[in-house]
Amino acid sequence: MRAMAITEYGAPLERIEVPEPQLRSGHALIEVLTCGVCFSDVKTAHGQMPFSKELKLPHLPGHEICGQVLDTDPPGALEPGTNVVVYHVWPCQGCSRCRAGEDNLCVNPQAWVGFTHSGGFQDRLLVPLDRIVAVPESIDAIRAAPMTCALGTAYRATVTRGGVTAGSRIVVIGLGGVGIHVLQIARAAGALAVGLDTSQQAVNVARGLGLDARRADDPDTHGQLVAESGGEGVDVVIDTVGYEYTVQQANRLVRPGGRIVAVGYSPTINFSLPSPRFVLEEIQLLGSRYVRLDELERAIMLVADGRVEIVVDSVKPLEAANEAFDSLEAGDVVGRVVLDVRGVS
Repeated sequence: MRAMAITEYGAPLERIEVPEPQLRSGHALIEVLTCGVCFSDVKTAHGQMPFSKELKLPHLPGHEICGQVLDTDPPGALEPGTNVVVYHVWPCQGCSRCRAGEDNLCVNPQAWVGFTHSGGFQDRLLVPLDRIVAVPESIDAIRAAPMTCALGTAYRATVTRGGVTAGSRIVVIGLGGVGIHVLQIARAAGALAVGLDTSQQAVNVARGLGLDARRADDPDTHGQLVAESGGEGVDVVIDTVGYEYTVQQANRLVRPGGRIVAVGYSPTINFSLPSPRFVLEEIQLLGSRYVRLDELERAIMLVADGRVEIVVDSVKPLEAANEAFDSLEAGDVVGRVVLDVRGVS
């Protein structure tokens, strides 16, 4: 069975052969149709993740997986031929976070697909039945794959952690794979949302979707945003980049009592706010990790209903995974690159 694997940190992925997965109780055997490529996959390939020292190579990345059901145990749990997406945290179901319904924060996951365990850069995969979500027929396999992370992460950051509602003023820093979807979800919620990016390409794509997008490096942008909020600042800033300077930019934009939601991160970067703002102005700095399964299902309905469009930058065959990584590292991608594993496009 084909796979594209990390065989050495910092080296190009290599095509290898891996064993066929064997169906077992409580699981579905799926044929991988497509797999989105996230910058987290690039960081995994470079050994830049918190788990990198313990990860056994070769490793198969890819956590944004859309597949088609081949068989299930018990038989008939899902109809063969059903298109599904994979929720990539397979929780222990026993820790305090799992018991609280926060699977995304499981402290002892059975698997973290594409990260600590084999992901979607291969032909077939075995998935627990309770970790898959059927894809509405209106959504094709190319756009389905990024829903699991790019869309799901955006939904949680915007709706659950950000508390964005109709009339909220929000700013989204970074219009990459997550940010371009945050901006759309905020609009769908009725918010007054502005996206910022240093890439004119990203700004143009967002504007093409009818969104308010501006250059983050334009010296007039900050003043305009503060003026538009009546001089107070905005209610919520969602930072999908995760650098010190972007958190500081968020701090300058958010109003007293407002929220900064951080999605982007790096093991080597620390976030901080001035203590007078943090305490005396009650600024909230919130992290947001992935998405709960119920939130993912609601996010998918936004796509099915036509209120959010999954942004796909390009589609490549599985063997071109290194090209996808190169494009991401060069900063040339708006939305997601999707690997067409089975050849559905």
